[in-house]
Amino acid sequence: MSYCAIVIIGFRCSVDIAECISALKCLDGPNHAVHICENGGGESYAELCLSLLAMGEEMAAPVQSPSSRLITREFCLSGNGTRVLVHRAPENLGYAGGINAVLAYLKPDPNWDAVWILNPDTAPKPGALAALKKRAVEGDYGIVGSRIVLSHNQRIQTYGGRWRRWMARGWNIGLGEPADATPDVAKVEAEMQYVCGASMYVVRRFIETVGPLEEGYFLYAEEVDWCLRRGHFKLGYAHDSIVHHDHGATIGSNRDRKMRSSFSVFLDERSKLLLTRRFYPMIFPVVAIITLVLTIQYAVQGAYKNFGVALAGWFSGLKGETGLPARFLPPARKA
Repeated sequence: MSYCAIVIIGFRCSVDIAECISALKCLDGPNHAVHICENGGGESYAELCLSLLAMGEEMAAPVQSPSSRLITREFCLSGNGTRVLVHRAPENLGYAGGINAVLAYLKPDPNWDAVWILNPDTAPKPGALAALKKRAVEGDYGIVGSRIVLSHNQRIQTYGGRWRRWMARGWNIGLGEPADATPDVAKVEAEMQYVCGASMYVVRRFIETVGPLEEGYFLYAEEVDWCLRRGHFKLGYAHDSIVHHDHGATIGSNRDRKMRSSFSVFLDERSKLLLTRRFYPMIFPVVAIITLVLTIQYAVQGAYKNFGVALAGWFSGLKGETGLPARFLPPARKA
């Protein structure tokens, strides 16, 4: 019987993930299993497994997958019997790397027909997955997005994204609308160029045709990249798939520039230039200048430390550096 693999990438955020799993326990269907990839090391992995033990029981001893380098423990949730597989990554693989490792783990299994990628700090409503699958089937879409609602103000974060290539920035369609607003779905789908990575339903045919996510960004822009190279596949929007999002809680990507983590700021600026160089090389010099000017927004808001970090991230993108930046490597790996 076919099922959807729900994929969550964590980095030392077991509380967020436990809350997300609690919401997933209430899903109406269809058939699904949850896969969590912990990028934060052994201590975080153990903490995450303990939280799962409090929700159910462990089904088997830990095993290591030969195809994905992941160490996996499997749990069964009390009440609904949902399978939750918790994978320990061998190192911090980044957002795309974690997803790709789970995809490699899933590859030998012929029964999954889609993956639903969720941020750890999300809380889907019971009908969210069913609405995504329905929309994917009725419109023959490759990737389908949800109605993302900001938890703190019950306003729309996004219906879908439009990439503004000259600024190397995304635009959230529907941003700030009331959570219960009723958009023109056809208009949203005509306008959107990418699906928000906080909730992204991807059919198996898309993955097998287009390939995995690009890992070079490490964080940010991966979903834009995936959607821009989608070929003949269409992007869909499922308005009845409601997902609440505690935006920025997991990685420190707060809207207040003073409060954003250095990790978030650096990679956000770098990824913009990496994506531009890959998809819009002819306008790269102009975009590089525009994005450099836009980093001044950090200084204008008094975020002087992050202004310096943003400049460093911009320069790293200008040089085309990829992967986990050296400045954020663990001390053992810097030696």
